[in-house]
Amino acid sequence: MDFNARLEAYRSMVQDKMNTFWARGGFTFAPPDTITVEMGKKNARVVTVSNARGNSKSVHTFVNIATGDILKAGTWKAPQANGVRGNIWAADCGASVVDWHGALYLRSH
Repeated sequence: MDFNARLEAYRSMVQDKMNTFWARGGFTFAPPDTITVEMGKKNARVVTVSNARGNSKSVHTFVNIATGDILKAGTWKAPQANGVRGNIWAADCGASVVDWHGALYLRSH
């Protein structure tokens, strides 16, 4: 499987998490938010497009194109400095390190 196919699998998994969140919440005022991908030079920006708020956009996560690392968003343009949360090449495609909202916080032990 190539990077683009794996990135699409990741995007689809995030969309499934969004759809599940929407269904569990019983939201009927709009369809679930849509998850899209915008390719950059170093990172792919995974974007949440709000169907309820006039198609406003926010960053869900970034994915490093060279490594497949899933990165927590810091700003619209860049990931957080300590942002590595997982990898799209993991067996679960990164499902354990994100939720419908974005990358999970780092756990301190």
